[in-house]
Amino acid sequence: MERKYIFPISILVVIVMWLFYATLIRHITELEKENLFLEKQIKLLEKEKIDKKLELGRLTDFSKIEKEMKEKKGMVVSDKINFFRIEEKNDSLGE
Repeated sequence: MERKYIFPISILVVIVMWLFYATLIRHITELEKENLFLEKQIKLLEKEKIDKKLELGRLTDFSKIEKEMKEKKGMVVSDKINFFRIEEKNDSLGE
């Protein structure tokens, strides 16, 4: 190969490599943007899932405790404020 063709060919090779790397960088950037968006959506969904689990846990625990206290210890939940009060049983006091 003659010396006069080496420089233009090397310049051409460098330009082709730059174009190839530029397309790769653009593609990777698009994928990273999509990945970031999906990660944000996943975090929001996980947060909602945790909130719903906590809410469900609170509801089931309260209903379970209410049922247990009503059956075993004669307590009822007040309508005004959520707390337990003991129902008085007069027959056990000997009256």
